[in-house]
Amino acid sequence: MHIQTFTIPPVRTSFRWRINPHHSPEMDAEANAWAFGLFSDDPRVPAPVHADNYTTWAALCFPDVDAELLTRWCRFNALYTVMENKQEALYGTSGAGSAERLWERTVMLLFQQSHADDVFAAGDWGDGLPRYNLTAAMTIAETLPEPLARYFLRRIAYMAQAQYQEAHVIRSPRMGWGEYLEYRHVNFGVPLFTATLPALMERSLSAEEWESAERGQLDLLTAHHCCLVNDLYSFRKEWNDRNGKKPHVQAVSVLQHMHGPGIQEALDRLVGAIEETERRYVALRSRWARTAGAAEYCDRLEDISAGNLRYHQISPRFHGDGFEGVFTGGELQVTGGRSGPA
Repeated sequence: MHIQTFTIPPVRTSFRWRINPHHSPEMDAEANAWAFGLFSDDPRVPAPVHADNYTTWAALCFPDVDAELLTRWCRFNALYTVMENKQEALYGTSGAGSAERLWERTVMLLFQQSHADDVFAAGDWGDGLPRYNLTAAMTIAETLPEPLARYFLRRIAYMAQAQYQEAHVIRSPRMGWGEYLEYRHVNFGVPLFTATLPALMERSLSAEEWESAERGQLDLLTAHHCCLVNDLYSFRKEWNDRNGKKPHVQAVSVLQHMHGPGIQEALDRLVGAIEETERRYVALRSRWARTAGAAEYCDRLEDISAGNLRYHQISPRFHGDGFEGVFTGGELQVTGGRSGPA
């Protein structure tokens, strides 16, 4: 089998990662056991494994929350990981229709929940799997002030709807860079986490600061930084998993279409795009964060960016079973040929 070797350049960043001191292997195990227990009667859903451990992502991106809230975030991430496994298993078999109905039911219930008179009302859970999706959402929403809980649940409903619609179209590397970033902004899910930041802060944003275009742009740049980091470090895994089965469409293939077929050149450009996104964020922060509340809000956004980068550098999910250490840059190998359809 043909093997190609490329190099991922190191990502330069001024953001500093921290990990929550309450995080532990026991917390990870409990969260994954809780999430998998909801699906333990379905043989198509594999048990969570260390390589897919998004509970660690929560501990890196929320380094200051208390142990109870961190436990909720770990459960939230663990359950969404299992939900993804479930959906992928359905799409990978004759159950694609079941996967689509799963999204339809999830979207409907999330929408109802986020617009209910009582945001914590049980609602029409039904007998289907989406109630587990709502269970994860409510483990977070129950800790938030009611207006923020509604906002958080609406964000989930919006993202579920957008992902469901995306599943019905054939993505192409021929989309433009702006179109791709818009797609990934929804698909990668960072807005779910930034939506809860005001409730985690010691200081308050003013209504004007919360509603400002600048705050929204800082959120957007944070999401872009996170999704592009994911595209960089997941490149090898996704290529090897998808090549020859379905189109490998992510930032690398979009950049190839825009600038030429060279994969190394696309990887170099992707690292440049990540670093330029951070520069734009830092420049905007310096203009906007003039109060203690705004500065703290930006600090929390940077925790997410830094934690996301660190997670992708240390996770066996992206660097192979048994990986231990920190991958900041270096050679990688992929098998097969092109990264997307001709």
